[in-house]
Amino acid sequence: MLSNLFAQSGRLLKINLKRDRWRLLVWFLVLAGLMVGYASKIGVIYTSQKSVDALVVTLRSPAMIAVLGYIPKSISITEATLFSGEMLVFMGLFYGLASLLLAINVTRGDEDQGLTELVRAKSVGRQALLLAAFLESIVFNLFLFLIVGGGLQLANMSGANTSGNWLSAALLAGVGLLFGAIGILTAQAASEARTATTAAITVLGAAYIVRMLIDVKQPKYNWWSPLGWIEQGGAYYRNNWLPAVYLLLATFVILLVAMAISSHRDIGAGLIAVRNGKAKSWFLRGPLTALIKVDAKSFWSWLFGAIILGLMYGSIFDSITDVIKSNKFMATMFSTAMKQKASDALLLQFMATLAIIFVIVATLRGIFLVNQIDGDAKKGYLEQLLAKPISRIRIFVTYIGYAVVNSLLVFAAGLAGLYAGNLAVMKHPLALKYFIRLFNGYSVAILLMIAIAAILIAFIPRLKNLTLLYTGFGFIMMYFHSIFKLKVWMVKLVPYGWMRNLPIKAINWANFTGLLVVALVLLIIAVIGFQRRDQITK
Repeated sequence: MLSNLFAQSGRLLKINLKRDRWRLLVWFLVLAGLMVGYASKIGVIYTSQKSVDALVVTLRSPAMIAVLGYIPKSISITEATLFSGEMLVFMGLFYGLASLLLAINVTRGDEDQGLTELVRAKSVGRQALLLAAFLESIVFNLFLFLIVGGGLQLANMSGANTSGNWLSAALLAGVGLLFGAIGILTAQAASEARTATTAAITVLGAAYIVRMLIDVKQPKYNWWSPLGWIEQGGAYYRNNWLPAVYLLLATFVILLVAMAISSHRDIGAGLIAVRNGKAKSWFLRGPLTALIKVDAKSFWSWLFGAIILGLMYGSIFDSITDVIKSNKFMATMFSTAMKQKASDALLLQFMATLAIIFVIVATLRGIFLVNQIDGDAKKGYLEQLLAKPISRIRIFVTYIGYAVVNSLLVFAAGLAGLYAGNLAVMKHPLALKYFIRLFNGYSVAILLMIAIAAILIAFIPRLKNLTLLYTGFGFIMMYFHSIFKLKVWMVKLVPYGWMRNLPIKAINWANFTGLLVVALVLLIIAVIGFQRRDQITK
């Protein structure tokens, strides 16, 4: 009977909400705060028609279309349509990320820690845990829908309408529910939380990349990506609710598939079976080799993902130069050399904007690996290493060093893909020196972010996710500083801000040295702090 299948779902939901209340509150404040806060200030930021026109030109550039989505040229530009074009696709990415992380944490995450087995020993339905996870996603996204929709109503943007306000909130909540269900699905298919998270984020990334490529070249076909459905809604000018319905239907189909898989698997197992390891392996002789072995799948996923992302962005370089080729004035008045110089300048500006995406991806890879120290400690993995003649300092330095190397490899892979795409499509590709300049300059900013993550793990590991929030803050500051008209000192609140002009300008070696010294000092302090802690699990 269905009642037995989902027995105690409500009680489990209450437990999940109580346990996750701070995590939910942080995500709620960030997502709702960004949406409602910007909506209430957009009229203050852009007070003149000249500033609005400049913003529209920026938003319709290939770099911004790739990240934020396509704004049709046929619509009238108002505060509301500008807000829709700037925020919905971008925020949809974070709604999806928040929902899938929350869903995996209360499903596969609990299973990895042995909590699911304890709960299932009671009179709990077989599908109750899964349903409770989905109900938590519903509660989270429903509250966001109500607050964001109501906040947009109160923001009173010019050109806004009630249908557009609530459609905007509904589309974002729908994306959140969809990727929450995808997180539940990958949690059933994978054999551990780390693999499930990687798979779900890969799906989210693929949806984003597909939308990006379609929007830059043929925006009318962006139905092929769930994130493209947000644009198809046409909030404030078309107000098409059909994409919101599609998001709900897709969510329930995926949820049913997840339940079907859940009913045919054992606790601790996944749809994809784990191969038996070797009885003996020299890879497990020390912390570094063990970490490499355990992390192998994630390593290749991040590396190839970065390369593919770079190739995708590199493949649209020719679309950017089409702006110059199609300009009749430049075609008749400028020489070939002058047009080539203008083309290179435009591409360098595009690269300067895109670089932060590759930097953020690389930073996230490093931070996840640093935070893994706390996760592995709680799972008891570090106790097995400490049982051997291996010091805490060696373990800590191994994780930190591995994180630094991995993040730089991911950054290099993304830039290599970008360079290869540039070579493939451009008759006169950009020189390799610009890509090397990007790598050299931003590598020290990535190192500093990893050092900050190490400090939190060494002293207050329960706050380790603050580094992820700081990274997201850095992305917003760097990518949208021209749109939000931020002061230079505000951009420099994040390490990336000190290298913001790359590769257009040469590296400021004074800034580079300063960031490097700060990073090394923080790493030394982190090593000392980790060594002196009473228990590594606290």
